Amino acid sequence: MPRLDKVAQIPKPEQIFFFKSCVASNKYPGIEACGKEALQILGVEPVESDEQTCCGGFVTFANVAAPTASMPAVARNLSLAEEKGLDTCVLCNGCWTFLNEFGHFMSHNEEIKASINMMMNMMGREFKGTSNVYHIAEMFYRLKDDIAKNVKRPLTGIKIATHYGCHYLGGGKYTAIDDAQMPTYMEELIELMGGTVVPYTANRECCGTGFTQIINGKDLSLEHTQLKLDSVKEADPDLLIVQCPYCHSQLDRVQQQLNYRGSGSADYQTPVIHIAQLVGLALGLELPKLAFAAHISGRERLEKVLDQIGR
Repeated sequence: MPRLDKVAQIPKPEQIFFFKSCVASNKYPGIEACGKEALQILGVEPVESDEQTCCGGFVTFANVAAPTASMPAVARNLSLAEEKGLDTCVLCNGCWTFLNEFGHFMSHNEEIKASINMMMNMMGREFKGTSNVYHIAEMFYRLKDDIAKNVKRPLTGIKIATHYGCHYLGGGKYTAIDDAQMPTYMEELIELMGGTVVPYTANRECCGTGFTQIINGKDLSLEHTQLKLDSVKEADPDLLIVQCPYCHSQLDRVQQQLNYRGSGSADYQTPVIHIAQLVGLALGLELPKLAFAAHISGRERLEKVLDQIGR
């Protein structure tokens, strides 16, 4: 259940720093397009910066460098929001974790903060630790009353399953708005927009991509993702909703790999979309902005969903 004290701490700002995701930008552009337009409809102006880089998390996920190597990237990116006097909104669980965790660590360790700022000063920048970081799904939950007022395509009759992702459920030590063991805020948003929530056994399981990043175990990754997808297939939702582009890529693209290999029950055809795309769909955004052409799995089923709720 949502932690209402944490929800209440999320502001309803006129503007917010919109932090772009490497994976979303390169694989699923509809996530960013929907995220920006949905926020605008809900009264929040997204502000971007061409100076933004990767959050820095990838070098850690891929074992390229020690976690501390990501701190200067986190500090630099958050300084872009700080100089505008804005909090930060992210689309990705990985970005959310790294910006939150390292931002918190640096802000509460003056010696580390001073060391990082020696590097920042070489770039003409300073990390102050004043920009709070919110996941766009959290922003949507905070703005849920505004979403309810602006639904143009009710999700009536659409069966929807959810996947929160490890980095949100396991990484939310300080600011996560929901119980890591039994989160429900995405389910509440789905029902608010008229959809029907479909439970499934492996709901809280990892998508599997972490195995390839942490131990380079592709076979183990595919095996774990297959278990997840088998559980989803048994529940038979029309859509599987995620809040992380990494999870999105794994659960969307691995279906094709498993179908090709004839693995498990095969014939995996569940459309996977990001929560920003689902909200954008319900708010009536034009279909080209949702960029569903970039998705691989379950296209026929997705077309039926669009026919059902109206294009």
